[in-house]
Amino acid sequence: MYQHFILIASSYTEGTRIGFHLSAEKQIEKSIIEDKMMRISQIKRDDVGVHSFMTDSQDWESVIKLDSFFEDVIVCPSFEKFEEALMYDSKISAIDVAKFFLAVKPMSHLKIQKLVYLAYKEYLFKYRGSLFEEKIVAYKYGPVVEEVYQTFKEYGADEIKIDDDKDNTAYILKDIHLPQAMGRMLLAKDVEKIVPTLLKVVKEYGDFSGGQLVDLTHSEKGPWD
Repeated sequence: MYQHFILIASSYTEGTRIGFHLSAEKQIEKSIIEDKMMRISQIKRDDVGVHSFMTDSQDWESVIKLDSFFEDVIVCPSFEKFEEALMYDSKISAIDVAKFFLAVKPMSHLKIQKLVYLAYKEYLFKYRGSLFEEKIVAYKYGPVVEEVYQTFKEYGADEIKIDDDKDNTAYILKDIHLPQAMGRMLLAKDVEKIVPTLLKVVKEYGDFSGGQLVDLTHSEKGPWD
């Protein structure tokens, strides 16, 4: 018989579940498992599932045969690749921030751009760090993140809605199913800083129109001044 040690987590970037698989005849050395668990704990991801059981073969197919729960898991070629995927997901992008706001309420492309900028400004002033890595550039109607512009420009002035029912990449965190945009933020490295910042921006500016936010970001001594 063979022991299998399996780690599973949601991958936002891959849009699926990813895993690390280790097997050995009879029993895996305790020190090896402890090392993997210690390294995972340093990444600070709450959604990593741990599984250990026996099958009559060391290959992954025997795992799927035992339990179809593992059927759609993409197994990383090494533990280092699994770590890398988890750490990459801990960073958020400007698109992630935009989708978070859209998960709260439908809004226009113009309004999204302004809220994304205000969130970046709020986070920068409070924590002296960048909320996301994308650059903010000057457009006619104020600060714009080019990646957000390219993603949502097709909607023009129409309101944009996220249909979570059609999203197959919903997150499962501690048995709670969350919409992708919300669950994504809970995977972020600084979730305790990021989520309150975004909610503060929604509370303060969520009822503003896109035009009002343009005026705000262009006002004298305003955020864009």
